[in-house]
Amino acid sequence: MIQIDDSGSGSFVGGTCIGIYRPETNEYFFDIIPVELYNKENFKKKLYLDEVVNIVSRAFINMNVRKTETIEICRGYMFEKLKTWLSENNYSWYCTHITGRVQDIVEKNFELYAINLGLPEAFIKYTSYPFHFHKLLRWVFADYDNRIKLCKSGWKAWQKVEGTQTEEYTEITNLPNLFCLKCGNHIKKGSKVKVIKYVSNKVNYVYLHYKCKS
Repeated sequence: MIQIDDSGSGSFVGGTCIGIYRPETNEYFFDIIPVELYNKENFKKKLYLDEVVNIVSRAFINMNVRKTETIEICRGYMFEKLKTWLSENNYSWYCTHITGRVQDIVEKNFELYAINLGLPEAFIKYTSYPFHFHKLLRWVFADYDNRIKLCKSGWKAWQKVEGTQTEEYTEITNLPNLFCLKCGNHIKKGSKVKVIKYVSNKVNYVYLHYKCKS
């Protein structure tokens, strides 16, 4: 059996991880759909769906997938073109709710990829729904010029807030457990901080070290 799952398609930051797994032998292949395929022009063309086919095709060659093997695909829009490709190439497949080891592996690989992009590990581990759009916006606005290029800028959700004006000022913070969303390190209570204020679905405040050198 072959199982195919994805992780990161709902994350504003980063591309999408596609994983292919054979449970009988514990073989696993994964690759990342580049975030560039989610920019405004490419997103409209849905080129990320073509890349899913490319990744799975490479995986099948690498894993020597046979036409006699049953293929389970995660439900969802990410695999629309893959279904057609599988049928055209005479593979036996069906959609189902993917759980277990393959799901854990794909999600962990996307987390590691996101951390490699610069998303703080603590932000992922200790924030409920860490890849929620408005939570990730705070991280993006902390270093906008460098981070917006890492985002799915073709999303309609981004179009609604693109061009949002920010206000910057400094203050002495008495808030505990603050982390600088630019460098990811702890902000000491009572220290001077830089604050970025903006409005999306609500008023948001992003706290940075006063002279963050990250």
